[in-house]
Amino acid sequence: MNKLNSKTNPIINISLLFLFVFFCYNPSSAQDKQDNFTYNYSLKDLSELTITTGSIKEEKRKSAPSNITIITHQMIEERGYKTLVDICQDIPGFDFMMFNDGGGEYPTFCMNRGIGDVGNPEILIMIDGIIQNNISFNWSLLWTYENILIDVDKIEIIQGPGSVMYGAQAFTGIIHIITQKNHKGIDANILSGSHSTQAAEVFIGSDITKDLKLSLAFHYYNSEGDGGDDRYDPGNYFHNILRPATILANYDAEGNLHTNTINPDGGKHLEDGFNTHQHNYAIRSKLTYKDSELGFFITDNTRAYGSAIVAYEYDLNDLENTNHYRNYNIYAHNQTALNPKLSLASELVFRATNIIPDGGFKYLYRFTDMRKNYAGYSHQTYLEEKLLFDLDSRNDLSFGFKASISSQSDRIISLGIYPENKQSTPGSWDIAVAGDGINQFKKYPTYNVKEFALYTLWDHQLDDNFSSSFGIRYDYNSEYGSVINPRFAIDFNRTPAFGAKFIYGRAFRQPSIFELYSEFRGNPNLTPQNINTYETEFSSLLFNEQLSTKLNIYYSVVQNLIGKVDDTNMPSGERFENIGTKKIGGLSYSLLYQLNKTVRLSCNYNFITGYNNSNKDFYKIDRTARHKINAGISAKFLDGKLSSDFRVNYVGKRKAPITNKWLQTYKDGYAPSYFKANWVTSYRFNQNLMAQLIVNNVFNTQFYGIGRENGSGFINDYDYINNVNPDGYIPPYHPQPGRNLYVNLIYKLHQ
Repeated sequence: MNKLNSKTNPIINISLLFLFVFFCYNPSSAQDKQDNFTYNYSLKDLSELTITTGSIKEEKRKSAPSNITIITHQMIEERGYKTLVDICQDIPGFDFMMFNDGGGEYPTFCMNRGIGDVGNPEILIMIDGIIQNNISFNWSLLWTYENILIDVDKIEIIQGPGSVMYGAQAFTGIIHIITQKNHKGIDANILSGSHSTQAAEVFIGSDITKDLKLSLAFHYYNSEGDGGDDRYDPGNYFHNILRPATILANYDAEGNLHTNTINPDGGKHLEDGFNTHQHNYAIRSKLTYKDSELGFFITDNTRAYGSAIVAYEYDLNDLENTNHYRNYNIYAHNQTALNPKLSLASELVFRATNIIPDGGFKYLYRFTDMRKNYAGYSHQTYLEEKLLFDLDSRNDLSFGFKASISSQSDRIISLGIYPENKQSTPGSWDIAVAGDGINQFKKYPTYNVKEFALYTLWDHQLDDNFSSSFGIRYDYNSEYGSVINPRFAIDFNRTPAFGAKFIYGRAFRQPSIFELYSEFRGNPNLTPQNINTYETEFSSLLFNEQLSTKLNIYYSVVQNLIGKVDDTNMPSGERFENIGTKKIGGLSYSLLYQLNKTVRLSCNYNFITGYNNSNKDFYKIDRTARHKINAGISAKFLDGKLSSDFRVNYVGKRKAPITNKWLQTYKDGYAPSYFKANWVTSYRFNQNLMAQLIVNNVFNTQFYGIGRENGSGFINDYDYINNVNPDGYIPPYHPQPGRNLYVNLIYKLHQ
């Protein structure tokens, strides 16, 4: 473990690890009952789980035309996962900058296969086939504690392009949350732990009549957070900060602008750390009648800014320093068998993704008594029809049609006054910062975006060993035009001991309204960025089905990548632009070993690199570890009553962009590697009640995520007297929490 990570007593660390290994390998604990198998699945069962993402109909995971990872409900429960961030840290390809603290004014910041941006619009998030990404800004949503997991049947995570089935944003991958069907009974979780964290989930399902079924899931989460003051902060970006001596601009009660006034609190120490409070709730319900379904999902998430911005320019400990999102969807789904070989699947969806302006933040060096806040409202209606042909025992064919209309807008930015409606503000930030007065009205344009798509997929079973899948999709968008994306895959499975896949896919990520029309950086001439990915996958099931392995090798070429370039004619000094081509290659290797009936070992390794055509050279990708290892041991004892799950993550050093001056100056341009572990112990009192002890970051590892975007805030430039507003407002790193303990009670009463 890196010296950085060894602040805690090594004797405690070694003792905990020894205790766990001794506990798990006690031979008297092994049981032979099938229902006590680790996660209730043998390795063969796990390889033959059916998947739906990216396919015409359900098929076995091992033969699906994609690189896919399945997380079952029981894995979520027994590993103590509470968020998608928790889950994806254990999966090859993902690198997180800000983890469960969120991403400040953005939902999250993470990379997948070396590609990502604020809010990571390159990943598509879906629930039961319904897209969850932000409508105006494309951000992927539901990464942290605003999500519901209690009613989830499984999560299918696709690595690689998925636009043929799902259109825009299925760029580097898809996270598809699939909820349970025909649930009868009551499930409930109650969690309490560190930093006044309280959480609860309830899932109720019942048959109203023989064919009419109703389910309802509720989620609540509230945490005061650790305040960030004990987190690792080597550059003192969040500790020992002196308040600025000068206020550069401020409006008095009469609305008069004053510049360069003396700050009466200048030179005083700010409170260390940053606000990490979170308050979230979510509700999901569905009513099913035979092959028809009506449902809705609403999630409301209030979260502090955390370490998203530097502490010497913003009041990060203000309890009202928050951002607030509220998103929902309502849908109707029907599948009708037209004849024994032909069926029609229809879906009508209305959804909204909103930024609620009752939070915001205050500056320390200007407008100190007024809050800057954001608002954003967007909604979308879409209809999708799929015609499914079961041609014969070897051929399946589908045709799809999708049409949508969206109301989209840029973020409304206000100072001191919350917006009155969804298109304007009575207190324009833009006008105020230009010195032209506060409480000035500004209207923001709304964009009505029309989209249309046609696609087809053909799955063909050549013989008992070979199968193929071919698909192509046409998308049209009224803001940027049209794109075409194909997909092709061949699968070979002669015996369980060996399987191979060869996959080619193309996907696109459309420019957002913010990137197209923002008055600060917008460029209406942007075109969609696209990616071509070539993959080879080899899998095997060996030694009497005790050892499962998977090797995936991929190469991706990103074209028309959307980024930022300098532009002195724009108010921000930069603009969005299609900046060129990026080539990335990598591999992942996963291993599962069933030591005995109730003990399973797991490990995966990920390697990733960029490639530069001009000098034929490989390079390390910004904000992404070239090497990453995840490992775990899962075990059951006492006839299945006791289970234990211990998981570790090693993330190698991550290269900082050249704009990250602090890491370039003091860490040779790299964020250090880190090693952390999570441990969950569960005891089942009876078939209805289970208790868990969840320990996150067992060894109290001190680590941080590398700074989001440019990470250009350089604390050396800050001087509370002479330079109260240096260039750069994003810190070079984001400190992460230490050890946290939670007790979780799980109750189940099934009919």
